[in-house]
Amino acid sequence: MDPREQPQLAWREEIDDAEVSVLHAAAFDHAVEHEPWGERLERHSLGWVTARCGGELVGFCNVVSDGGRHAFLVDTAVRPDRQGTGIGRELVHRAIEECRASPARWLHVDFEIDLGPFSMTDGLFRRSTAGILEL
Repeated sequence: MDPREQPQLAWREEIDDAEVSVLHAAAFDHAVEHEPWGERLERHSLGWVTARCGGELVGFCNVVSDGGRHAFLVDTAVRPDRQGTGIGRELVHRAIEECRASPARWLHVDFEIDLGPFSMTDGLFRRSTAGILEL
């Protein structure tokens, strides 16, 4: 795969549980655990964005919804060898576009402190206070 190849983005594209599980494990540096992504997405998501190069999944992000005015950007993942190429930014921008065309009024995002510069770029998100509890 040519690292300069521009990814093809899609909204609510059919996915394979195994390919998303492998991508997620690589992006978040954990063992591959087969997850029921398709079922989970259909049940809880407003939508999701995929990024493919040559048919191969290189990026993914999920927009979970409360069914009303709030949506939550989660599981943004880019294959490690493609990180830093703008794919993550493209995924987020596409998710925002699609959310603007939905009933959602607010898009929430949480991120690790070292990812703040990425998540706060382009004036898309503004800082807020929030609480989190690891279960």
